[in-house]
Amino acid sequence: REIEGGEETNKVALPVVVSCQKGMAEQRIPNMKGIMGARTKTLRVVDPVEAESLTTVVNFDLPPAKAGVKLIPADNPEELVRLLHEEAKAF
Repeated sequence: REIEGGEETNKVALPVVVSCQKGMAEQRIPNMKGIMGARTKTLRVVDPVEAESLTTVVNFDLPPAKAGVKLIPADNPEELVRLLHEEAKAF
């Protein structure tokens, strides 16, 4: 995190919850020296560690079903007015 006159870096053991402040996602544009240097660096691949889930799902409900769509032919405006009046209670 940014502090007066510098930055503070913390090392913590996993699992951990991290909160970030505004400005953390600002892009840093690399210079040409960094781009060329990255071409010769080796890339170390780290295998993921098997960790058990620390969350438990207590309940899972589906949202209520939405009403179906009714298509009204363009040559039948009376039906549209009737549906708006009776079912949608628009007027």
